[in-house]
Amino acid sequence: MSELRSAAYWVGHLLTTVATIIGIYLAAIVGFDVALKLDILDSDQGTYYVAESMYQELDFIVKNMESYIENIEGKQYVFKEHIAGIRLNSYVFDAAKFSQYTFEIEPTLLSEVSNFYFTVGNALDTYYDGGQQSPQSLMTIVKKEVERIKQQDTLARLALFNKAVAQSVEEQGVSL
Repeated sequence: MSELRSAAYWVGHLLTTVATIIGIYLAAIVGFDVALKLDILDSDQGTYYVAESMYQELDFIVKNMESYIENIEGKQYVFKEHIAGIRLNSYVFDAAKFSQYTFEIEPTLLSEVSNFYFTVGNALDTYYDGGQQSPQSLMTIVKKEVERIKQQDTLARLALFNKAVAQSVEEQGVSL
């Protein structure tokens, strides 16, 4: 009982309590910092995969559409046989709508890609829904949109964006 009246007892307990509070505070700060870094890393990694997949799909589409454009080059009239099987592969683009990382992509790039899919997709839908009646009109739209993607340098800028995100992830010690 005499220990309760001792100053050393109270100073010891006070120092233990203060040390515990400081330790918990410092652990919380470090834990929050680590959690924040992991969240940023996860976000960058997810953004890279969505953007890289989108780049590869768009690159494939542009090359595919260019082959159809080359097929009709120099022809006065375009017949449906010239563009048989023309389709828009939009699997990645459609899946990206449900990804939390899609809006991490630079807004101008995302808008350019979205506009391309919208315009070409609608033109193809109209072409097939209308019984393939106007292949000339379809190819005019496709050619214009492919040229726009090239003029805006969308593919190159998307590749640079992906490279920067990949470099950021790799600098944090994670390989892609």
